Amino acid sequence: MTFSRALRMLLSLSLVALSSPLWAQQTGAISGKVTDTSGGVLPGVTVSARSSVLPTPRVTTTDGSGEFRMPALPPGEYSLEFTLSGMQTATRKAMVQLALDTLVNVKLGLQNVTENVEVTASVSLVDQNTASVTSGLSTAQLAGLPLGTEYRDLIKVIPGIQYSQDTVRGPSAGGSGQDNTYNFDGVNVTLPLFGTLSADPAAHDIAQVTVIKGGARAVDFDRSGGFMVDSLSKSGSSAWAGQVSFRLQNHKMSADLKNAISRFEQDKTWTTVNLGGPLLKDRLFFYGSYYRPDNSRENRANLYGPLPAYSLKRNEGFGKLTYTPNSSVLLNASYRQSKKVEESDLFASNAAATSGSGSESRQKIFTADGSWIINPKSYASFKFTRFENPGQGRPDIESDAVPSTTIGSRIDVSNLDKLGRFTVPTLVANGVGNAFAQTLIDRYGYTANGVKTGGGIVGYGLSFDRDDFYRTAGQVAYNLTFGGSVRHDLHLGAQASKDEEDFGRKSNGLGAITAPAGRTSFNGTPIFYTVNFLQQGQGLLPIIHSEYHSLNLEVNDTIRYKDWAFNLGVVASRDTLYGQGLKNDDSVLSGFTLALGNKYKQYTIPFSKMIQPRLGATWSYNGKDTIYASFAKYNPAVSSLSRAAAWDRNYAGASVNVHYDQNGVAFGVQPVASSSGKLFVEDMTPRTIKEYLVGTARELNRNLTGRVYGRYREGSHFWEDTNNNARQAFNPPAGVPRDLYIPNLDDQRRQIGNGTLNGSTYVIAELDGAYTKYWEGTIELEWHSAKTHANLTYTRSHYYGNFDQDNSTTGNDANIFIGSSNIADDAGRQLWDFKDGTLRGDRPHVFKLNAFRTLPWKATAGFFALAQSGQPWETWSYEPYRALTTSTSDTNRYAEKAGSRRSDSHYQLDLNYTQDIPLKNKLKLQLVANLFNVFDKQTGYNIQPSIHVPVTTSTLADGRQVQTGYGLPRTFFDPRRLELEARIRF
Repeated sequence: MTFSRALRMLLSLSLVALSSPLWAQQTGAISGKVTDTSGGVLPGVTVSARSSVLPTPRVTTTDGSGEFRMPALPPGEYSLEFTLSGMQTATRKAMVQLALDTLVNVKLGLQNVTENVEVTASVSLVDQNTASVTSGLSTAQLAGLPLGTEYRDLIKVIPGIQYSQDTVRGPSAGGSGQDNTYNFDGVNVTLPLFGTLSADPAAHDIAQVTVIKGGARAVDFDRSGGFMVDSLSKSGSSAWAGQVSFRLQNHKMSADLKNAISRFEQDKTWTTVNLGGPLLKDRLFFYGSYYRPDNSRENRANLYGPLPAYSLKRNEGFGKLTYTPNSSVLLNASYRQSKKVEESDLFASNAAATSGSGSESRQKIFTADGSWIINPKSYASFKFTRFENPGQGRPDIESDAVPSTTIGSRIDVSNLDKLGRFTVPTLVANGVGNAFAQTLIDRYGYTANGVKTGGGIVGYGLSFDRDDFYRTAGQVAYNLTFGGSVRHDLHLGAQASKDEEDFGRKSNGLGAITAPAGRTSFNGTPIFYTVNFLQQGQGLLPIIHSEYHSLNLEVNDTIRYKDWAFNLGVVASRDTLYGQGLKNDDSVLSGFTLALGNKYKQYTIPFSKMIQPRLGATWSYNGKDTIYASFAKYNPAVSSLSRAAAWDRNYAGASVNVHYDQNGVAFGVQPVASSSGKLFVEDMTPRTIKEYLVGTARELNRNLTGRVYGRYREGSHFWEDTNNNARQAFNPPAGVPRDLYIPNLDDQRRQIGNGTLNGSTYVIAELDGAYTKYWEGTIELEWHSAKTHANLTYTRSHYYGNFDQDNSTTGNDANIFIGSSNIADDAGRQLWDFKDGTLRGDRPHVFKLNAFRTLPWKATAGFFALAQSGQPWETWSYEPYRALTTSTSDTNRYAEKAGSRRSDSHYQLDLNYTQDIPLKNKLKLQLVANLFNVFDKQTGYNIQPSIHVPVTTSTLADGRQVQTGYGLPRTFFDPRRLELEARIRF
């Protein structure tokens, strides 16, 4: 079944259900048991639930066991009423948390007996129904803790997960920083094909956050190799309310920096406006918001003089509708759109003011979901989502020059700085070409000590880099509760999704211009100028389009018997990768023929290879406290191979060198090779994560709950591109087969190339013995009272193995290809080359404590405290592998056991204070101060591992000296900084 057929099937089911809509995924539930004062069960009790976020009240009755359940409730605060003829009427308050169950047990006395209960039921660490390790952040926590303005800022307070300041990758939590799944308002905004959080939706609209860290059930299609986080957006309510806020941080509100340039040298402002309320009373609620961050920085002068100011501007709008045509039906639809423009980003010290580059990106997030409570025992659901994240890196100034490969054509050698990016030549010791080079240095060089100097960069930014990402997904589900003394909660679901990427690059003007000054030659003719430009952007080659399709089916049964709850579930998946540049043809040897620009099926991972069981058991040994255990298997649904192995990669990165004589006349054209398309080894097992979990949770008193758990995760069957002869050429240890991965690879390449070898000598293979292992022990305590909330976690863990997706290149905080990184590329990068050891994401000790308290003078105070181990690293050097390769690159070539060294441990304290000031006419002024990293612990990490990078000292513009090089940090934790905010609420 194709993706389009699968999605049409799911959408047709959704359309059929419009007269009886299905359950929204962005909901929680309330369940419990009603008894009399002697403990006898009370069937037939009417339970009604009202909330400002639920347009129409929900009503149900207790069953023969006195139990009730209200699923598909919009998260928020609820008032529950329990009535039964002849018994007292009871009321309770309950906080519903996204994707979690709130337990409300009630005892009813005889009629005319007064009841006075003010405790609000909420989600706690004790879960009697599942063995999942879940954590939630409520609206009050999000308001009371020191948090930033972006979705990424919320991750830091997740219990038991390391704190990371990476701006692209996520934190490691049993997997790599590309293994987590990020949902924003139920929409998967994880970057398609790469698994990172490159999208940056704002956090000001988020009402709640829920995280599943381990023990996942076969519910909501969780295939994450790390953790899965979801958020709930704010909704309109039964009364109109709104807010206007302005947040500020200027460069004087930040401590001095240990490194040269930081985003905290910027002046930042954030403007937010929101409004929500009823459009139709008790039926239709509306919520909308506008968000505008504005960042600027006066760039310091460099060797070429003053630089233009940096700026980042973004406009983001959001709208949401919540509709209940009757008490059994709930529909939601929301749409978010933003545009971000960045200009004059960081300049090199030797780059002219005109050479700056920036970026432009857009983001669109749409979701529509709904629910139908068929009867007290069953409900159903649908959800459709669309995520768009097109973006382009672009020069600040665009050149109108057009490259040419025509012999005899000319370039304007008197205006090289208007044609593209020109690198000024330098003088050489032997004097060859120095006279010619000096003329260019005199014209385009920078002045140092009164002398014109070469080696600088003039002209414009190099290229336009387009990278557009899209995801479309639809899902349906049905839930049924049945049974007597043995109770079953059965869940059935189906989901289809399609990830897409469009990638292309275009040179700005002529692209990169260099001046060899006659020191090199082409076919015997001295080269004085060389132009290198990308072919793709000239309309000669197509944009690369890649797709990754997933079809997921899930069944989950939660069985409850006396004090036991058992979870039996399974997720079955089928993934299909589509590349570009070939045509499927079963009649030929390889199964493919050349077809430039054509979409083709690269590889299919069938259902039979991705059966993912989810098994769990929970024992409520005294009726309230629990002991639990679970086993889960995950096949992560993320891979970059649709593009990385696509055949059109033979051309997409291809460039052309055009060589010119000293007068600027073209005399030679030289194509430059690029990455090539790759074939897959047949019948591979997909990447697999197995997880074992055991723990206990206990209610220590009415305010304090705790849990202790141990978790073990093992990853295997990692895919990577590698030399077809890697197991023969690079001295593997005993136990590794000495076979070619694809024995007849050259025959297949020759068939594809119509008699000429075409494509790469690398193949996509399942690396022998590749593995990761992670174990952890975590203790967590949570205090919840009317005025105070606190959460404390300590995690002791070890993350090790021989496959480190987080440590494959020199700049790892990036969208690194999953399945086509530097790992296993050539000699020195194989898994047997010192790779077995501690992985980069390992943090043996992570301590977190966050809390907030409501103060008597209409204020709240909160804090976040962190202490964690440093980041592992090891020395890199090509020297141990000189007998196997002529390469002098240290990248990913370990010279000692992985993780042999570690950066310094880090700790920090963040503070929040919020003061409410009542004004006239129901207006309220709120003043907020957030102070981050109170003790200014700018701990260094991301150590330079390359032994061939010498230690150097440089002087900054303010006179400070900094050192860089082997063994020294390249990145530092952000400095102490203050953000101030004023809000007008009504």
